[in-house]
Amino acid sequence: MWRMNTQFLWAKSSTGSSPNYHPLVLHLLDVAASAESILEREPESTRIRMADILGLPWSEARPWLLLLIACHDLGKACPGFQLKWPALIPLTGLTVPRGTETRVNHGFVGQAALSDILCNEFGWPDKLADLAADAVGCHHGERASQRAQADALLAMPGRAGISSDQWRQVRGGIVADIYALFSPGSAPQKLKMSGPDFMLLAGLTSFADWIGSNESYFMFGTADDCNDLADWYRRRRQIANVALAAIGWSPRSPLSQTERTFAEVFGRSPRPLQSAMALSLRELDKPAVILVEAPMGEGKTEAALYAHLELQRRFQHRGLYVALPSKATGNAMFTRVHKFLLQQKSDHVLDFQLLHGAKLLNDEFEGLRTSAIHDEQKLGSIRAAEWFTHKKRALLSEYGVGTVDQSLTTILPVRHNFVRLWGLANRVVVLDEIHAYDKYTSTLIQHLVRWLQALGSSVVMLSATLSPSLRRDLARAAGSKIPTDEEAYPRLTVFREGQEVRQYHFEADLTRRLSVKLSRCGTDVASIRQALDGALTADGMGLALLNTVQRAQDLYRQFPDGTPFLSNGVRVGKTLEDGTVVLLFHARFRADERQVREEFAVDQFGERGKREGRRILIATQVAEQSLDLDFDVMITDLAPIDLVLQRAGRLWRHKRAKRAVPQPELFVTGIDEDAPPSFARPLWWGKVYREDLLLRTWSVLRGKTSIALPDDIDPMVESVYEESAPIPEFLEARLDAAILLADGEMSAQFSQANMSVVGLPGDSSWNNPSAYVLYDEDQPDVHRSLMAQTRLGPDSIIVIPIYPSDKFLATVAPARQLEREWFMRAINVSRADVVVALRKAGIPEGWAKSPLLRNSFPLLLDEDNKAILLPNVQLHEDLGLVYAAREKE
Repeated sequence: MWRMNTQFLWAKSSTGSSPNYHPLVLHLLDVAASAESILEREPESTRIRMADILGLPWSEARPWLLLLIACHDLGKACPGFQLKWPALIPLTGLTVPRGTETRVNHGFVGQAALSDILCNEFGWPDKLADLAADAVGCHHGERASQRAQADALLAMPGRAGISSDQWRQVRGGIVADIYALFSPGSAPQKLKMSGPDFMLLAGLTSFADWIGSNESYFMFGTADDCNDLADWYRRRRQIANVALAAIGWSPRSPLSQTERTFAEVFGRSPRPLQSAMALSLRELDKPAVILVEAPMGEGKTEAALYAHLELQRRFQHRGLYVALPSKATGNAMFTRVHKFLLQQKSDHVLDFQLLHGAKLLNDEFEGLRTSAIHDEQKLGSIRAAEWFTHKKRALLSEYGVGTVDQSLTTILPVRHNFVRLWGLANRVVVLDEIHAYDKYTSTLIQHLVRWLQALGSSVVMLSATLSPSLRRDLARAAGSKIPTDEEAYPRLTVFREGQEVRQYHFEADLTRRLSVKLSRCGTDVASIRQALDGALTADGMGLALLNTVQRAQDLYRQFPDGTPFLSNGVRVGKTLEDGTVVLLFHARFRADERQVREEFAVDQFGERGKREGRRILIATQVAEQSLDLDFDVMITDLAPIDLVLQRAGRLWRHKRAKRAVPQPELFVTGIDEDAPPSFARPLWWGKVYREDLLLRTWSVLRGKTSIALPDDIDPMVESVYEESAPIPEFLEARLDAAILLADGEMSAQFSQANMSVVGLPGDSSWNNPSAYVLYDEDQPDVHRSLMAQTRLGPDSIIVIPIYPSDKFLATVAPARQLEREWFMRAINVSRADVVVALRKAGIPEGWAKSPLLRNSFPLLLDEDNKAILLPNVQLHEDLGLVYAAREKE
């Protein structure tokens, strides 16, 4: 009786003049159909890995997986949910217990019910059934805590309906109908799921539910459609294929179907590094974790892209994600990967996403997103499908470039982290500049490597200046034995689980060997300007790289006022009387203006830069990594030795017929005195970098007059990070105090990172449902301690400058065009008094309804562009956001 009336149980409803509902059993099959269409478009390696969740071959696992995913909303067959549309209850013939509440998490109800059915009706092992039901039941983004499961099982009278015989029979009848449709064979006998198994099943279920719930394609059925479920499923499979094609989910096939040499891919002979990569790839027999350590400009990116082609072809990886340290480096890499993908002439339309908070400012990405440039008749076309631009879906895209933060959210306890992790599974993931993080983020990256390896992905890590201790940490993360005798730098390392690493030494490109003159400079900005004026010739390209925005702004002020220098209508610098152009680039400009400054810097100082006249770029760490910039003379603030060397890699980066100076010259501030300067106020370097590393770097550099690149990279980095640098006796006490402080901070960061992740893939630590409670980092009204943090640091917010002419609109929901215009002004601010004041003022109610502005705070400005709430804060056209008092963060 109960099975006959299930057509009147609803899953979705519509309101309005003609209220309607979608029968529950039909929705369950919609989602199963979507899951099967998704897996049909996946490479065989994905299907094999999904089958391994149940310990079965694919042919036997397929019907069970579809049954599980179909039962994701089984819990909607409970009185608490069905009472939300009480008019249908009489048609079911079911009894609703008195006092039943509608506030019920149907996912938790379904989890308990499905686990019971799998065990008692189909003979599944208890633990496997519990975890399978948990994985499909958490498709709304959260897992049931043990207490919530107990409440559902014990059934507070009528609340969940789990204990009612009628409702239990209804749920059993629905599962019986689905079982009859898919006809699975013997129950799996695998005793339990691993963490990676769970994440894959949960991720696929949520993805399929998002597709199968799209009413633009999956329109409501009727009670009569429930009479022939096989016919319904067949029709919905066709619709699922249409829906997937519409969002850009194409069949996953390798970019290269046959083995190709590096020369065939890039049209030129490989450098030694790239030859070593090709050799190491030929010797692999399964997905790999590869580390490349090579000097700046040796072609690491091309080696990684070539590795992706071969790894994808050989092991059926389903795409590529490249993770960078910052938005600026992500933008530069997006252009390079876009060009690479176009050159491969794929046999299907590729979806390619840019993943960071300022992606809408990137014209190249916007072109892919909005212009519909893909042409089904033209091989190798690329688009950025709108569906994948949502932050929770972006990592599902076949190809992507973004910040490392996006990849780290996959292993943090935020809602739907398992969807993002499913997106990176069986992919090639490139982690660039992996030396560029503190202990906290570096530890998270090591956990990410563990998870990716367990999910069948290959990982390629790139660095020019890696410390030996971090290399050992990465070996442990990959489950590889640490080598006793390592190959000389530069080297390529293949980590092999349970085995010793395999290393390959290769010679650095002889044409890129440099002897860099090392000079000294005082820390005050007047001395920096004087050094630049003395070293830079009339047609030279100079860079001053400062450790804080405050110092960059102060140095820019040292140069006299000149004629505004414009690019695309934006003031990016000034032209002095002698024709010198001085440019300023840091992170405290409006986002749209920062984007113009970034693009202009690459246009002027890049490989094909115009390089006209005498030009000076004043920048912070935004110019330190991955941007292809080339200078004759550089002044850098003292920083840890690996970063000093990284910065030095911007000198004579490209081979040119003519140079403005006979030898590249690097000035380092702070090594001109007999003792290191204080790293506290007014420099604040100690807030940016560890003092022990700065002191050792000072000791290594103070006696040198030149640096040989790349020969000095490995020994200098090792001397600082392995504590073998000779330290003057007068500095020992200060260094000891700094080491004590650094050890405490690193230990705290290491512990915090280990506590922040969802757990380890190789044990049961991941299985803690109550831990999945953190918010994404972009939630403006949430304290930082409640957020899933990919990096440590002061609390920060996004502010939108609102000028006097905008004020009358500042509290309402702006029109779409104005909303986008305002969003393009965004500035990320971490100054404590600004954050506190704007949080207290709050987000306007109208903004809360805006997809772009809902996480941003208005910064109201007066006629002089001073903040009304904070008069010591001013938005300066030439300098960016300026703080009247010296910054302390």
